[in-house]
Amino acid sequence: MPQRKCIGCEKIKNSAEMIRIMKTHNTQELLINPDLHNFGRSSYLCYNIECIQNALKRKKLQRTLKKEIPVTVIEQIKNLIDN
Repeated sequence: MPQRKCIGCEKIKNSAEMIRIMKTHNTQELLINPDLHNFGRSSYLCYNIECIQNALKRKKLQRTLKKEIPVTVIEQIKNLIDN
């Protein structure tokens, strides 16, 4: 299982245990937990509200994806934690 680093807490975990946020290569669209057949720049977050808040507060998600993050995408990520 591939290991990835959470951009919120910087702990290394299995990628299957994390939220993957990806900016697609062609359309620059942001996808949350896309299937493995999509190609693009990705960031990973733990299923933990503190990690999400830390990444947003320090603008780590924007920096790693090289794109401004819309409020709708932030809400989708937070809804994954609530469920």
